[in-house]
Amino acid sequence: MSSNSKQFLRECIYDDSLLNFGLQNKEYLDDVIDAWSDFENDLNGRWHELEHFGDAGGTILDMAAGVGSFVFRGLNRGHDVYGVEPEAWKLKYIKMRIDEEKKYSGYADRIKHGLGEKLHFQNETFDLVTTYQTLEHVQDVNSCIDELIRVTKKGGKIIIQAPDYFGFFEPHYLLPLLPKLSVCWAKVILKILRKPTSGIDTINFVTSKKLVRHIKNAYPHLSIINVGESRKTKSLKLLSDKFHIPIALMGLFSRVHQFIKSFYHCECMYIVIRK
Repeated sequence: MSSNSKQFLRECIYDDSLLNFGLQNKEYLDDVIDAWSDFENDLNGRWHELEHFGDAGGTILDMAAGVGSFVFRGLNRGHDVYGVEPEAWKLKYIKMRIDEEKKYSGYADRIKHGLGEKLHFQNETFDLVTTYQTLEHVQDVNSCIDELIRVTKKGGKIIIQAPDYFGFFEPHYLLPLLPKLSVCWAKVILKILRKPTSGIDTINFVTSKKLVRHIKNAYPHLSIINVGESRKTKSLKLLSDKFHIPIALMGLFSRVHQFIKSFYHCECMYIVIRK
């Protein structure tokens, strides 16, 4: 039997997805609901990865914590993690969840209302700051990046993961769109496809190039690790060694694969180290 909080979550996600993005795929939306409401299991492996690389030991902030999945999973694993979230209905869901499950009563102060552009924390508060699939929705991407850096301790890290709109796929509408398309032309295409256009007004067409350029220009002393490129280089080396294929040829195959992949998945993945 569904709890009141999960029923509330279902209604909000269904309404938001239909109103803003025209999504009516019940199976897909139910999978999203199940994943978001699972506070116990590390479904996307984010905490496992942080623990593996020794990044989960300090004080952690999740910018735009959503319905609290990442924060609560971390707290359940014994980590000192906080979150900020601007959307009222998501904060309401978190409160409902805490009220329903008394084991979470000690987490009530862990997620607060807040905007990424103006974090209510002192300078250098956190050892690690994360933002997962969020920057495309903020009002000002550069201001958010500035704030994430400000509240990170010297020697700390910032993990950035977001869609890269240099690709050909829009992950909220689940539709192919040309890269660098203007909002006006995107709305024309959406109208032709009989999709609502309100969702596109909530999206910043963030790209890896723009993110890196801002950080390098504003904070030249910081180190930036391109996680996607690092993983790709490591995978190519392993495959080249295993199958005795020249690394140059593997690189060509990789570029072709990356181009094909950009039609259904393209994202920014960076670790910024504050020195």
